[in-house]
Amino acid sequence: MANRTNFLKLYLFVSGLIILNVCLYNFARMSFVGYWSDRVIFWLWLLTTPVVVFLFWKKILTKIYFWLLVIGLILTILPMAIPFFAILLSGSGSGRLNHFNLENDIRIQTVGYGVMGRPRLQIVKNGLLFDKIKLEDGDEITINDTTWVKVKDVNTAKKIIKSADLKTFEIRDAKNAKLINETDTSITVKYFFEKDTVETTHVFKEKTSFNY
Repeated sequence: MANRTNFLKLYLFVSGLIILNVCLYNFARMSFVGYWSDRVIFWLWLLTTPVVVFLFWKKILTKIYFWLLVIGLILTILPMAIPFFAILLSGSGSGRLNHFNLENDIRIQTVGYGVMGRPRLQIVKNGLLFDKIKLEDGDEITINDTTWVKVKDVNTAKKIIKSADLKTFEIRDAKNAKLINETDTSITVKYFFEKDTVETTHVFKEKTSFNY
């Protein structure tokens, strides 16, 4: 009986960590330190859930909890299984397409957690207890090999049009990355592709926190 009680306490603690992590991500764009820590917590919760349900099945609250989980699973599958695959790709880590650990505790990663959406670039500042997502944006870098063509119409404001030699790079295809400069509002990174090297500045709004 004591072992069952201790196991339940452990399960409730892990469940609390998951709820905390979800709240941190949604309201503060933060997560537990390291890419794999919250995923380990998720899989620990997932593996222990059937055990808890089996051990405490006679409890009415356990039965209610079980059917709520079943309904939640069904709801993630109904809308073309988009939420289901998002959870699967995020929880398994297979949604991270590329990543680089730079100087000054900065991590750059390209993630694709949606089966229909385009991959996203995340710039993460590693902290003591939590990591902070400083920027999340598309992972494309658009550069011009020649010049920008400026066109001005007397009836409209000045417009800037890209020339025909426009070239686009996807950060998920980069082979390496190097931090060039870091400020409170931006970082400059040099990306090394198979045949090209691209230097770009990512601009974000700095928010201070106690752990970095």
